[in-house]
Amino acid sequence: MEKFFKNALKVSIASLVISITLYVVIIGLFLLSVVTANIFGTVIKIIVPILTLVTILGFIYSFFIKGKQKIPFLTLHFVSLCALSFGIYLAVSFQEFAP
Repeated sequence: MEKFFKNALKVSIASLVISITLYVVIIGLFLLSVVTANIFGTVIKIIVPILTLVTILGFIYSFFIKGKQKIPFLTLHFVSLCALSFGIYLAVSFQEFAP
């Protein structure tokens, strides 16, 4: 584990894979509509903090990548943070919109 966290590229790749997986889980649960609103809300309350922490960790580790791979990983993690922030903004904005 100690070697894993010393290699910034591996941490950034793992963070990106976990982020994409969590986004797919969120979108999949939303589109399936098999789950009730209470279960979906509970899953979102669990997944969003994990997604936020993983994305921020990957973004920070992307600064320590050496070489030409630094810019794409910084960009991908930044886009992920922007999408997450926009989703949270929409959730808070429309919280009292529907009954």
